[in-house]
Amino acid sequence: MKRIITIAATLAIFVASCGKKMQTTESGLTYRIIESSDTSRLITKGDLMMIQMVGLGQLADSLGGKDTTIFDSYKSGKAFYIPADESTLKDVFMMLHKGDSAEFTVNSDTLYMKSFGRLTPGFLKKNSNMHFYVKVENIYNQNELEVMENEERNKMLLKDSMQKESYLASLTNVKTTASGLRYVITKPSKGATPKAGQEVEMLYKGMLLNGTTFDENQDAKNPFKFVIGMRNVILGWDEGVMLLHEGEEAKLIVPFRLAYGEQGAGPIPPVSSLIFDVKLLKINNAPKTPIVKGK
Repeated sequence: MKRIITIAATLAIFVASCGKKMQTTESGLTYRIIESSDTSRLITKGDLMMIQMVGLGQLADSLGGKDTTIFDSYKSGKAFYIPADESTLKDVFMMLHKGDSAEFTVNSDTLYMKSFGRLTPGFLKKNSNMHFYVKVENIYNQNELEVMENEERNKMLLKDSMQKESYLASLTNVKTTASGLRYVITKPSKGATPKAGQEVEMLYKGMLLNGTTFDENQDAKNPFKFVIGMRNVILGWDEGVMLLHEGEEAKLIVPFRLAYGEQGAGPIPPVSSLIFDVKLLKINNAPKTPIVKGK
């Protein structure tokens, strides 16, 4: 069904553009406005546009030289967010209103170098024309962007908080540190506790609050080693491991501020508190620091 909708939407753009003459901007970009409304909001410098876009390019001769679809937001189901003053296409974008649609042609080498800072990819024919069909779904100025970003951030904060509290409700004997780190000792030990500057050997399993495992090391012959306090791990680990005794097993519930923050990293989404099942296998002496003799 989605593919049928994609084809229909693309065909509608092609049909609407028929009979309208292409024009050329001062920068040499050819275009034509397919649908336009003088009463809708006009795009201005500094705006961010949410657009639907279909982009066609010519394959390299070695791949047959045929036209192929490079970008298709209808097919992916995700609109593109593009600055209105984007370096290559701004001359056309600045003519559009919310709800407008347009067609334009741009040289592939120009587009990739000016917009993406790189050469035309090998699968496309160099110095060839690329055709784009766009529809402006929405426009945001800086204030609106800040509001939208804050709303999105608040949604993520609420989701993380609710998932964390739901998970914590399933645990007993949870302790909380001043930083907000939560931990549960699942298998006590009377061994020594590590100090900053000492190397520790660990087994661990890292999970998102929904239970998805994103990393683990359960190989006791090749444990994970790190020196406490050297910022080689997230803050929640530096703090949490110093609470453990050698041989002890625990569950660390690390708030996102002590993990990967509001940005996330790799498989870890932004604003994600994390769960770690850990075992402190061994505490080693502080690594020896080479002494540099003065001349």
